[in-house]
Amino acid sequence: MILPYRARIRLFRFPLVTVLVSVLCIAVYVAQEMNQRQHIHHLRDFCTQRLDTGFLQSLAKLTGRTDAYACGKMMLRLDAASDARAEIERLAQWLGRRDAALISHYRDILHEVWQNYRRHAPRDLTARLWYTPRDWNVSRMLTASVAHGSRIHLIANLFFFFAFAATLEMLLGPLLHSLLLVVLATGTHAVYSLATAGDPQALPTLGLSGVVMGVMALFTYFLPRVRIRCILWLVVFWKRFSVPAWVFALTYVGWDLYASFAGTGGSTNLVAHLAGAGIGLLLGITLFRRKRHWAQSLVEG
Repeated sequence: MILPYRARIRLFRFPLVTVLVSVLCIAVYVAQEMNQRQHIHHLRDFCTQRLDTGFLQSLAKLTGRTDAYACGKMMLRLDAASDARAEIERLAQWLGRRDAALISHYRDILHEVWQNYRRHAPRDLTARLWYTPRDWNVSRMLTASVAHGSRIHLIANLFFFFAFAATLEMLLGPLLHSLLLVVLATGTHAVYSLATAGDPQALPTLGLSGVVMGVMALFTYFLPRVRIRCILWLVVFWKRFSVPAWVFALTYVGWDLYASFAGTGGSTNLVAHLAGAGIGLLLGITLFRRKRHWAQSLVEG
């Protein structure tokens, strides 16, 4: 993993907005982890109590097991479904094997157990923060940008974010920098909604990655030749080195383009990555051309 940690730039004032956004991301992730632990505790309590015989029979047919592990997997499966009722209907159809009476029987059982589970379960904080592309919810565009799916996801994004955003804050000032981050957060999610329009299987998204790609692209527009200090980390081995900003940016944008066409991106929201890079570059060309010359004065000798 290659992580940028600093640009060779003189920071003549404290990058307050950049630091506050980073702290907010950390605080939100801590809250997500605490909420997740509450979910696991509730799930364990629910699945170790005496369960309905009909539900146990359903579990046996679906998984071949009737223990707490099988119950937990079933509840998590329904929890993760975009439409729990539709998932229950699909399971009931499979269990009933075209017998209308049996389908209704299993539907009622699964729905009752699911309702009992959800009645006292803590609300899923991550699901309340992420952005679902078909909803066009602007507030969720912002909350999704500061929420993350794992510690590695968070740490990597904040390394990239601080390396580039601190300099942009020096160039733009705190107010304009804040507006830039809002534009990138909403713009990348809007592009994701457009790109997945008509796709009912489009997944919710979260993370600062689209914003990060935007600030990296705008930074590179201002200072293409400034050197970026990086850490190459390979589990037990690490090394520090530096590369020009344009090389660094081109490498990551190129990788995202390749992964997008090759279908190797996995769960990474490559649309948001590429949209962020495109929006950042477009903002530089159209709105911030006059600041490009001044940016050179920040470069360290």
